[in-house]
Amino acid sequence: MTPLLVALLSAHAADAPTFSRHVAPILYKNCVTCHRPGAIGPFPLTTYAEAKKRAELIADVTGDRTMPPWKPEAGHGEFLDSRTLTAAQIATLKAWAAAGAPEGDPKEAPKLPAFKDGWQLGKPDIVLKMPKAFTVPAEGRDVYMHFVFPLDIKTEIYVKGVEVRPGNLKVAHHAVGLLDGSGAARKKVDPATGGYAGFGGPGFVPGGFTPGFVPGVTPRFFEPGSAITIKKGADLVLQMHYHPTGKPEDDLTEVGLYLTKEKPTKHMFGVLLGALDIDIKPGDPNYVCSDTFVLPVPLKVSSVWAHMHLIGKEVRLTAELPNGKDVKLLRIADWDFNWQDTYLYKQPMVLPKGTKLKAVWKFDNSAANPRNPNDPPKRVLNGESSTDEMGGLWLGGEVANELDMVALLLANVGHYFEVESKKKAR
Repeated sequence: MTPLLVALLSAHAADAPTFSRHVAPILYKNCVTCHRPGAIGPFPLTTYAEAKKRAELIADVTGDRTMPPWKPEAGHGEFLDSRTLTAAQIATLKAWAAAGAPEGDPKEAPKLPAFKDGWQLGKPDIVLKMPKAFTVPAEGRDVYMHFVFPLDIKTEIYVKGVEVRPGNLKVAHHAVGLLDGSGAARKKVDPATGGYAGFGGPGFVPGGFTPGFVPGVTPRFFEPGSAITIKKGADLVLQMHYHPTGKPEDDLTEVGLYLTKEKPTKHMFGVLLGALDIDIKPGDPNYVCSDTFVLPVPLKVSSVWAHMHLIGKEVRLTAELPNGKDVKLLRIADWDFNWQDTYLYKQPMVLPKGTKLKAVWKFDNSAANPRNPNDPPKRVLNGESSTDEMGGLWLGGEVANELDMVALLLANVGHYFEVESKKKAR
């Protein structure tokens, strides 16, 4: 090696980002919530040695924005806890890997974040436990189970916060909380497993949703004056998504409810939109279905959750205000069933009475779709199995009073039966 080349390489190394000064701050802020011992990430990134081993992989998966996992598209709602990296951060990680992943001065490295053990919101007022440990099989497709927690409350309760604590982060991918006041979920429980299987849908019309769990989620109390009202006789149903790991794994998940004695002055509720008349021909790369709903009362929007299955391609939600203006509420252009989340808006917005909500779902049933479970592609209909499809969307928020809540509930239930009748008539 010539002296000139040595000098050039030395100069390049001196200008390259280092782990201590440049990379560690990015990883500690955006990655180690999941990538640390005992968390859901498949490997830790808490030390220089751990990160150096994965330097090229880190550069690749952040470069194509596979990681950190964040699906909402910019310009379609601004959300809390965004896990996106800036272009400058991505470039830093790429340059660091290309330079051979230098460490730099260890004294310049920031302190590793402290992670709280146990319940993040403190001791719950009510702890709901699965009736028995559920064993996730070693191999096969992902498993979707529904566990029913009968609350057995004598009067209605007001919940100011919910925290889901998975028992086994190796297999627990995400959880969705639903309220069932019909008793339908109880009847589905298999005593052998303590729950019932179901891919996608719970098998009943939810009376509401509660915060669940996704990797990296930050449990939060609701805003002052806000609470979820749970009526006497209602059950909390937790839909759990499990990943097989190659060996049998047991999970015993708990749900913590945090109560307030104060009757909420803000009434939390929302709108469920859906498409049930799904009939996708084999090879169709761009099947589109939609749903609309006109708000009978004002709704202060605070969160949104979308749902499709494996060949889902895109979902978007817009609100057409009575003055004709469109508000973009959500767009996910690269749907991935493995990364569903409830997204919380940074600034809740009031949608006035008469606002038309417009949801659109797109599906790719072609052989070119790597997530298509059928090879060759087959006809796909609406349903709950892994080879069926669904189009769903929940827009959560609050209404002004109980009368508005009843009006919204009745309108939404009536809308659901209209959607159901369209499916039957198809």
